Amino acid sequence: MSSSWISQARAQLIRLRGPAPGWSYRPAGDVYVEPTVLAALALRASEPESGDSGQTAQLCRSAADWVAGAQEPDGAVGISQQLGVPRWPTSYAVLLWMVEGGFQPRVDKAIEWLTGIAGKTSAARDDDFGLHDTTIPGWPWVQNTHSWVEPTVLAVLAMRRSGHADDKRTIDGLRLLRDRAIETGGWNYGNPHLFGSTLRARPAPTGLALMALAGVDEYTPIIERGCDYLAEELTHVRAPQSLSWGLLGMTAWGRRPADADAWLTEAFAGVAKHSNPTLQLAYLLLAAHTKSLTLLGLPDHAPAPQPAGKPS
Repeated sequence: MSSSWISQARAQLIRLRGPAPGWSYRPAGDVYVEPTVLAALALRASEPESGDSGQTAQLCRSAADWVAGAQEPDGAVGISQQLGVPRWPTSYAVLLWMVEGGFQPRVDKAIEWLTGIAGKTSAARDDDFGLHDTTIPGWPWVQNTHSWVEPTVLAVLAMRRSGHADDKRTIDGLRLLRDRAIETGGWNYGNPHLFGSTLRARPAPTGLALMALAGVDEYTPIIERGCDYLAEELTHVRAPQSLSWGLLGMTAWGRRPADADAWLTEAFAGVAKHSNPTLQLAYLLLAAHTKSLTLLGLPDHAPAPQPAGKPS
């Protein structure tokens, strides 16, 4: 892997933190949970073996402590210490606390909250909604709404990372992801169909779904089609979020493209000049290091894919 841009990205990400204990979405803005968690995980994933002098440990620990200050009494974590809703960042908080260690009581409360909420379900229907199983409970962005792919993936990862892989909610979340796969390959953000049409797959939710299913499923046709979709789509994707989740999803299944490092280098060149590219830098650093998968609780070795067309 070429590391010419990685040290620059790390240094810029650290500078963007400023004097606050976390990271913001915009220059000199308030600290929020999502950029704080992703930045801390990215620094951990790209942590050099030497020469860091404990800087990463100090920054990430203080970030985890700040996120702890955003936890509500019921265990949920809002988008910042000042804004307690929506509460989808709870899963992110669990992932960071598990990496940093020493937050088990907070993790337990967060998991208790996560297992107590679910996306709205309904009886089977004979329309577009009937093309996916509306009875499976996943996780929503906002309480009392329909389940979506990304918050379901994040909750599944948090559940697995914290030792709840066998919980019924985790199993249902995985069932939902399999059910929402698009027949032609990949995943959209929510439903696979709308108004009688099959929706287009998107690289970010596809990569996330593949990550959530890694270490649980075999190399099924759903997985193969998702990887095949990303292998084609990522050749012209340089948006950091889509590229990062897509590459990590493929890496989790032993399908990391040979050109991945070149693509990340190109993407870095496009974001380095932004005024506050916190999230973009975090995504790219996560995608550059397979250690990210271990931090997220996924297997540290990829399964060997079966040849296309071979029964799974």
